[in-house]
Amino acid sequence: MLLDTLRRLSLRLTGVIAIAGAGLFPSFPLAAESAKTDWRTSLELLEYDWSHLAGAEVTAAGVRIEGLGRAIIPPADAADEPVTPNPPINLRGPILQVKGEFYLGAHLRFEGAPGGYVTFYGDLPLVQDEWRQDGKSVTLGVTDQQLIVEIQNGIGDYRRQEYPFSPAEEATLELARVAGGFVIMADGEVVGDIDDPGIFSSGEVVFGAHADVGRAFVLTRLIAAPMMPGSRVSVIDPELPSVEPDPVGLRRLAESHAPHLAIGTAVSAIPLLSDASYARILAQNFNMLTPENAMKFQAIHPQPDRYAFADADAIVEFAERNNMAVHGHTLVWGEALPRWVTETAFTDAQVQRLLADHIATVVGRYKGRIASWDVINEPLQPFAPELRTGSPWYRAMGEDYIAFALREAHRADPVARLYINEFACEERNAKSDGLYRLAKRLLERGVPLHGIGFQMHEDMTEEYQPVNAEAFRDNVQRFIDLGLEVRISEMDVNLHEEDSPERQVAQAEYYRSLLELAVDQPAFSAFSTWGFTDRYSSLQDWWEPKGFGNGLLFDPQMRPKPAYDALRQALVRHR
Repeated sequence: MLLDTLRRLSLRLTGVIAIAGAGLFPSFPLAAESAKTDWRTSLELLEYDWSHLAGAEVTAAGVRIEGLGRAIIPPADAADEPVTPNPPINLRGPILQVKGEFYLGAHLRFEGAPGGYVTFYGDLPLVQDEWRQDGKSVTLGVTDQQLIVEIQNGIGDYRRQEYPFSPAEEATLELARVAGGFVIMADGEVVGDIDDPGIFSSGEVVFGAHADVGRAFVLTRLIAAPMMPGSRVSVIDPELPSVEPDPVGLRRLAESHAPHLAIGTAVSAIPLLSDASYARILAQNFNMLTPENAMKFQAIHPQPDRYAFADADAIVEFAERNNMAVHGHTLVWGEALPRWVTETAFTDAQVQRLLADHIATVVGRYKGRIASWDVINEPLQPFAPELRTGSPWYRAMGEDYIAFALREAHRADPVARLYINEFACEERNAKSDGLYRLAKRLLERGVPLHGIGFQMHEDMTEEYQPVNAEAFRDNVQRFIDLGLEVRISEMDVNLHEEDSPERQVAQAEYYRSLLELAVDQPAFSAFSTWGFTDRYSSLQDWWEPKGFGNGLLFDPQMRPKPAYDALRQALVRHR
């Protein structure tokens, strides 16, 4: 019975027969009818939103998928490590809710050599700064005369099966979860079975599709169906939420008591679009967003002639829907550069043109929608006053790359405020002296530089105390005296292993002292943290799913910490 059902579903997918005629699945509803279905109903998932998947184009024939090769590049201190693939996910498309035994089938029509992948996510991955924490998923793919099946069961648990398979112009790839395992089919024939370690224990399936670079295919059908009585499939069609700000939350208090100061945070696209609590707390408490990764070069410009705007678009649209400003991050950096930028033998003139085109395209897309930009990120050596010299930008233009990029950004959006963003410059030291001299030189040349972002990634332990507010005030005043705006751009306070209640109170007092400084000084344009919850934080351990950090305002359960209350008090007390 099971095999017969699978084959009939496969035939339905490729259009050879009508399941209604077979009597197994008498209804095939449109998307609007799919919220409640009986067990014999199949769903056509391409009837939902696929227009926000990076690398995808919705056409009359289906969804065309083009290879982007999007990947996370290792940081400079691990440059020899391989890249981490980061394929697109349809975060704003259909979310399939499943119960019991179910079937998923995809029909691919290739353009040129066969090649393409469809991924079914049970738990989404997390992407934080320069690492990716894997979730749970099954990927079915075709490449090089093989059917590829990949099982990702969280961090470090990866399996890959390869089966001989030689389609010509099209292929049908199918997955059935039955009897504690997965049955894999290709073009209507069973090719294998694999144990299910609980990939879809969340009860949901989110979809992704990608191709290898240089290849493309059209996804012409994508069907889901229950397999047995008692099984269910249904679809959630998500929308970007609109959330009323908390009247006693951070954003409303700041707007009332410190209107010169934006209260901001860094935002990651995956939790924004998949975790309702994250989106709700975000909109309730903050009036400025900084895309944490979605606008970095590796994410938004993965190939010379291809951009991937979907995640950045979602963040900007969420901000607009909730009356929040956006601070763009980042246009020019020596890290997070795709290998095509760093490993191609460009001439200096080509590098300059490449950078100009990148800035014009990205800033131009969001002209009038993004209030300010980190145009230059971390131009100085980690703990020295000299400029970094290893980036393709410096090698092609020397120090002039900084002025060049600022002028190009200003040309693309004359209204946006333009910043240099740097770390380890919070107090007077050799590095902050170097940053001051750089800013002064730029201003003397008439370069459109409007402000400096001080990142404020701080540590607080028994052995180490962060830069105090008075030292920061003394240092930052000289930048203000140049006529520059200043902003706290990426604040977190890492307690490391010392996360005691007493240490959390000290952390809270430190947050409060920095916000009070920013509230009292009109030249501060923003007080922004690098994330707001320890549940999604760049301080967490990438190799441990529950290795959460402790440096932000809300704990991993999204409960406010003493630091949050301290910030509220700092705003309320300011009159």
